[in-house]
Amino acid sequence: NLAQAISAQATFASKHRQQQSTGFLFSHLAPTVMLRQSCARLALRRAAVLHCSGKQKGAFGYGPVNPSTAPGFGEVNMKPPETVKDTAQYLKKAHFDFPSKKEWIEGIGYPGQKHSAGAITALGRIYYGPGRYDYGRVQPPKGWFANYFWGFWEFGHLMFVADRWIAIRMLRHVLATCVCFVPFWIQMQWNMQMWEGFKATHTM
Repeated sequence: NLAQAISAQATFASKHRQQQSTGFLFSHLAPTVMLRQSCARLALRRAAVLHCSGKQKGAFGYGPVNPSTAPGFGEVNMKPPETVKDTAQYLKKAHFDFPSKKEWIEGIGYPGQKHSAGAITALGRIYYGPGRYDYGRVQPPKGWFANYFWGFWEFGHLMFVADRWIAIRMLRHVLATCVCFVPFWIQMQWNMQMWEGFKATHTM
């Protein structure tokens, strides 16, 4: 009996030490294993996003970066027009080319839209390459008149020709503000009419 009790006590002590060592090992390995599983899970999620955005190039959005039909490309768009012929071609290309599908999508915006790290704005260009006036070193016009009004031309050129998707984005803010404001304005008009009716029937 004594031998059996000693054997049972030794077996219990051995199992207890094994459980303690297992618990010690688990307590040290559990965070590592959990971290590894989290990394694997997040890696799969990131891989799915990268797989879906395979056609996206940096902050340029989806689609081609410098197609032949992109706005702002061409000799007449390189600088302010200084002749009647260049002015006519510039205005024709600027005002009669309907915005592309890419411009509408990037202008309206979507979840996960790429942006660039800018000091003043975080919106990057969606079209860029040889043929744009801002590709490489910007070449100023030759004449005094064009140079004097260059700043005004550049603003209009960017907002309504080369990067007109920015104008679409500004228009989005105006339209969204109107959509949110109009219901409150209509309710305000109803409330004013109700107050007029209340004053006419309940006050002396």
